[in-house]
Amino acid sequence: MKHLTPVTKSQVAPAGQWQDLICVFAQVFNAILGFFGGASPLLLYIDDKCYIPTPNDNV
Repeated sequence: MKHLTPVTKSQVAPAGQWQDLICVFAQVFNAILGFFGGASPLLLYIDDKCYIPTPNDNV
């Protein structure tokens, strides 16, 4: 399978500082809302998109 090598060797581009800030804000705000028993669907979606699984994750 020749196409497998180029796909697995590609690196994920690092996030910019503003992207990291958005992810951290979403995680912190979700934790605060969860502590009080609430949730924000938009922030949960953003927090979910901040996690990029690696090929070795068995999720």
